[in-house]
Amino acid sequence: MALQYRSLTTARLTLHPTTGAVRAALVLLLAVGAASASLPQAALAAESSPAANVRDYNIAAGSLRGALASFAIAAGVNLSTQGEALDGLATPGLQGRHGVSAGLQKLLQGSGLEVLENGNGNYLLRKSHVSAADGGLDSMPAVIVSAEADRATEGTGLYTSRNMSTATGLNLSQRHTPQTVSVISRQQMEDFDLTTLQDVARATPGLYGKTQGVSDQETTYFARGFALSHVNVDGLPLDVTGFNERNVSADMLMYDRVEVVRGATGLMEGAGAPSGSINMIRKRPTATPLLNASAHLGSWKERQLTVDASNALNDSGSLRGRVAASWRDSDSFVDVVNNTNGTVYAIVEADLTPSTTAGIGFSRQHSRTDGVFVGLPTLPDGRHRDLPRSTFLNNADSFQKRDNNVVFADLETRLDKGWRSRFAITHIDASSSTRNTTNSRVDGEMYLLEQSETGWKYNTRQVVADWRLSGPVTWFGRQHDVIVGASYRHDDSDAGQSWEGAKTRVFDLRQWNPRAYPMRGAPFEPYNWGRKTDEKGLYVAGNFSLADPLRLVLGGRFGWYAQDVTGWYSTSPTWRRSLTENAKFTPYAGIVYDVDQHHSLYASGTQIFQPQSVLDVRGNTLPPLNGTNLEVGVKGEYFGGRLNAGGALFRIKQNNRAMADEVNCPTGGAIYCARAAGQVQSEGVDLQLSGSPLPGWQIAGGYTYVLAKYTNDSVAANIGQRIATDEPKQLFKLYTTVQLSGSLARWNLGASVYAQDKIYRRDQAFLTQQGGYAIVGLTAGYRLSEQLQLRVSVDNVLDRRYYQGLGYSWSGGLERYGAPRSVLVSLNYKM
Repeated sequence: MALQYRSLTTARLTLHPTTGAVRAALVLLLAVGAASASLPQAALAAESSPAANVRDYNIAAGSLRGALASFAIAAGVNLSTQGEALDGLATPGLQGRHGVSAGLQKLLQGSGLEVLENGNGNYLLRKSHVSAADGGLDSMPAVIVSAEADRATEGTGLYTSRNMSTATGLNLSQRHTPQTVSVISRQQMEDFDLTTLQDVARATPGLYGKTQGVSDQETTYFARGFALSHVNVDGLPLDVTGFNERNVSADMLMYDRVEVVRGATGLMEGAGAPSGSINMIRKRPTATPLLNASAHLGSWKERQLTVDASNALNDSGSLRGRVAASWRDSDSFVDVVNNTNGTVYAIVEADLTPSTTAGIGFSRQHSRTDGVFVGLPTLPDGRHRDLPRSTFLNNADSFQKRDNNVVFADLETRLDKGWRSRFAITHIDASSSTRNTTNSRVDGEMYLLEQSETGWKYNTRQVVADWRLSGPVTWFGRQHDVIVGASYRHDDSDAGQSWEGAKTRVFDLRQWNPRAYPMRGAPFEPYNWGRKTDEKGLYVAGNFSLADPLRLVLGGRFGWYAQDVTGWYSTSPTWRRSLTENAKFTPYAGIVYDVDQHHSLYASGTQIFQPQSVLDVRGNTLPPLNGTNLEVGVKGEYFGGRLNAGGALFRIKQNNRAMADEVNCPTGGAIYCARAAGQVQSEGVDLQLSGSPLPGWQIAGGYTYVLAKYTNDSVAANIGQRIATDEPKQLFKLYTTVQLSGSLARWNLGASVYAQDKIYRRDQAFLTQQGGYAIVGLTAGYRLSEQLQLRVSVDNVLDRRYYQGLGYSWSGGLERYGAPRSVLVSLNYKM
């Protein structure tokens, strides 16, 4: 679908109040004084008038809002509402062949609304008989149903998106992507207050997060039995391995949606584990006024304010800006703990020519935790102590600070015959500093713990760039889509001990006072660590139409990978090359067969590699881990892409895992060496549903079964055993809302369910476990006006007591309760 050049030259615009605010904020935040200078006005002559396009429509009677969204996607137009209430309005539907104007008039029959064409494929809905003087282009609102709604989810009201490109780089529908893919839309984030990446991962089918770092702000994400190696932003992968999980944070205020692929994603990401990919897609500026603001009050003194504003910055609309900011302060259900978070996001987008658009922006996130909670101890045999959920056994002086600064830019050029070139680059500078206490067991004691004090700092500087060229080709009388691209990633990360306590202490947990012992530092010999990674890649992929119902998705990537490390050192680092891979080839293949208008069968084989640093008997690095994801499934797409469903069977094998070489390096000998002979296998079922099955009803959820086990290992007893018993085999997630109608049309009701089966951790005489459980949430929204909504949400309604993180036999901490029942009240304004 071709992008339209948005230059509104048919009228001089009186600048909307948001324009001045957005301009001022961008000047202040971006420090680009020339940004407000007018660009030359230009207009792109459309190849054909959208109003003249006649096509077949099959839109059922029902919700007017949903019908208009489906129509805009199918017709390829921009459709804006002037603030008139659409909730509760119905349409007789639309069947047969119609032009745009005629089709809209049919859909609006009996609604009291009419449509005004503003040129360039832009249409304005307003009350019948409203003159242009009372509202026209100047008052078009923020809620936009766009021809790009199959990608952007903002304003659609849906829990799905039609198209996505995370898996292959190609712009494919979910149905025609030969892997399991999910999307968490803007609407779902707002309805269920999904404000962090942790929240989004908890809502995404097949994803599981472990939070067992220094604080509960640190989470490692797993899919299909393996940890994710990257978190992508606009398709650019940021490393989250090692210490970097502490530094790559995400406030969802900045993002339109989160796309998730499960299984190996080596085609687009390069090196990593065969787990999957998270891709956060940033919000972009709008050419029409947008203003969203919210205030939240919740349990444990939670307070949050957000604002998000966007508009054209010149008369033509060829220069656009967007700024967003949030502030949050909250205590915790755990005593002492307090979290504060602040985020600023700004972006400017300019149409440099009728076919070229540039964007530049930045984000800054700062968070601080006072009272770092490192978890609770189990009994020595692993049984839970059943302490109060508010118990805090660390020091009140402890803290963690996190800063995340990102600058990004992109340049997109729309070429002839539907081709498109896009270059994007992101620079991230992130750091964290922590001063905390850790508790250890005292042998033979039930209630005594030994506490020590320490402080660490972590930094990462990453540059990621990607260029891609995509478009259609005609071969053998059929049209196909292809993409070629090149990527570069540089990661410079370090860690170091920055503080050490003066002494350790032994205390009785039954009498602990977190403010009794102020933390006092002492001289120490620090530990430091460094890592530098460079990765380059060339990739190509195609969606080839072999026959009307049959498509072949084929691609490959050549990757170059180099990593230098220091190991742990005290003063002067000694860098050494630890990993090198040259021209490593990663294939991708999938086939999709359309059974009928709504259903497709697919099969795929995808790969990814992961370098490893273990040496063989000759001193050479072992070959990289090789992960292969084999998958077969069926997908359905209904109501013009408003509802997507899928089911898959998958098997992942990871080969070349290091195994002890007992022949050449027997246990207890002078040296250790390994051979690349280990293998693990993960297999299971992935089911999901997302979108709108009926007018006014949104649903997103899924069920996942994963069994990941050793199939070959140097420890014979491991063979056939699960890789990680502290990850659930079964996950069920469901999020749904219903927009009521008639006299109750102002109400929106919703519910969520998160369920998992048993997890446990065993170590000789130690066994700790958490049985299966389900957490239920409820939400209700009441629309005070078309722009203002009051919402009340209750999480863990039944106040289920459970452990989300398990302890270890050697630790006096790390066990964590899940959050008790909580209430959140929010007031949301949308202009």
